Amino acid sequence: MAFDTQITDLVGGTIDQTACDQWAADACKEIIHQLPANLKEKCSTVSLLNNSATTMDLDGVGDILYVTRLSANSGGFQVPCREIPSKYGGLATDSSDLNYYGTASDPVFWTQSNTSDAGTLFVKPDPDATQVAYVHHITYPSVNVSDVSTIANFPDEAEHLVVLYVATRQLLQYQSTMSSSWNSDITNALGKVTAALGKMDTHTWDNEETFKTTNSQITRVKDALDKVSSLIEGDKPASSYDAHDLLAAEDLELLSGNLQIASMEINRASSHIAEWNAIGAMALQDANGSIGEAGARLQQDITKYQWYGDQYAKLNAEYQRGLAALKGA
Repeated sequence: MAFDTQITDLVGGTIDQTACDQWAADACKEIIHQLPANLKEKCSTVSLLNNSATTMDLDGVGDILYVTRLSANSGGFQVPCREIPSKYGGLATDSSDLNYYGTASDPVFWTQSNTSDAGTLFVKPDPDATQVAYVHHITYPSVNVSDVSTIANFPDEAEHLVVLYVATRQLLQYQSTMSSSWNSDITNALGKVTAALGKMDTHTWDNEETFKTTNSQITRVKDALDKVSSLIEGDKPASSYDAHDLLAAEDLELLSGNLQIASMEINRASSHIAEWNAIGAMALQDANGSIGEAGARLQQDITKYQWYGDQYAKLNAEYQRGLAALKGA
């Protein structure tokens, strides 16, 4: 089973392929550094030094395990090179120095940093076409999680730790993505709440003419009450009479008709108020529904976020336990 399938099973979602490849490489480095010597041997490779390349660039190279050099053109043996401190490297070619001089039967090597790269490994005597040297060193593998289920130059017993490590990083990425860009459905639901309440404020409902500001129920209520005020006592033409005038004139017939009209206008105002209350109830119902929707989606995201955290803790604990077992081995 390819690593990506194993990772997906652990995280329960679509994985970031590019990031997982990098996390897998990072895991290999971290694990290799903590392995005991017998398992580090499984992470090693050999680089050849000869007349074409007498030194070795250490950029991207892991720990140097040991170096050997052929002791003679023919009939010689690969003999181990002594490692000497880099500060004595200049004495490796001084035949009068008994401690650091390198010979075919007692070769030496050292590593030395420089200003432009990670460092360089030197062997003395210089390797040549017939007396070659071999540098045994740790190599850091690259991993394509969708293509492989095994890792070259890496202990088989440590491969499951790579899967665990990558899965924990993927879970952290999930949480980071949720934190930086929260569920857009929640934002949409909250937008609906604002829109619903805004309809009450602007006197609109689904863009229907009857509920627009100029023809709204509140405007009609005011019109009806203004007419009632005019009929009872208010601004009027000199030729018209309000209820007080008719009462003073004891014109009961006209007064009765005037009051009937005022009563009708009051009833009209009450009807429009009831209609507006119904509109408000609809807006509040919509708002409450959207609030409930936002709350439900938020709870779903909180549950998912917490699951990512719990799963991370479990997998990380399993990773640390497996790593400790290998280190103990």
